[in-house]
Amino acid sequence: MKKYPAEKGMRSSIEAFARRILNGHHISCINPVVDIYNSISIKYLLPFGGEDLDCIIGDVILTKAKGNENFIALGENENKPPKQGEVVYMDAEGVVVRGWLWREADRTKITEDTTNTLLYTELIDTSREDIQNRAINELITYVEKYLGGKCQVQYLTISNREIIIKV
Repeated sequence: MKKYPAEKGMRSSIEAFARRILNGHHISCINPVVDIYNSISIKYLLPFGGEDLDCIIGDVILTKAKGNENFIALGENENKPPKQGEVVYMDAEGVVVRGWLWREADRTKITEDTTNTLLYTELIDTSREDIQNRAINELITYVEKYLGGKCQVQYLTISNREIIIKV
């Protein structure tokens, strides 16, 4: 397994959820969109994330950090740049998500006022593609049924390195 630079104690979002639940803690309600993807994340043991598309500046890219990019984590005020070589999602303003859905940025968080979202999941273990597809279909069903949203699904892969998101 190839390693990349990471913060000490860094865990994917789903691992952090599972640890909290196994330790007897509950998962707090945040808002309807986040609650839906968090519940699906827990049910299928897949990491899910979401961003307010109207807060994204320019394109979002998945890349390795140089180590000097701006990043203010959800609920924080202090800039904590990623480590050089850390896997990040970035826009023109800085890092949006660090370390394969480990930490999301405060400036692109989904709020009650959000009207356009980017919801995403990651999968490295291709033996779980059917599980991921069920989770995505359930997410679509809930977003459309309970929130009145309209969804489109696209896959970023080694052979499909770019997707266009139309709002």
